[in-house]
Amino acid sequence: MAKLTYFKKVRDDNGEVEYHFGPSREALDAALVIDKATFAAVPGTQSSTPAGQIILRARRAGEWPEVGVITS
Repeated sequence: MAKLTYFKKVRDDNGEVEYHFGPSREALDAALVIDKATFAAVPGTQSSTPAGQIILRARRAGEWPEVGVITS
């Protein structure tokens, strides 16, 4: 069975980008902060599922995605 994880960008400043994510568009109850210089999740944020896919999309597109869904 596939698992869907929805994400939405909530902050984008010079050094970091922050996303909220969860099991539906209405339940984005977890947070993820990514360091733009290192393309790594900032320690202390929940980063297991969406971090790699969001970073991959950002590198391919040359910009941080606004919203999206990840299937695993």
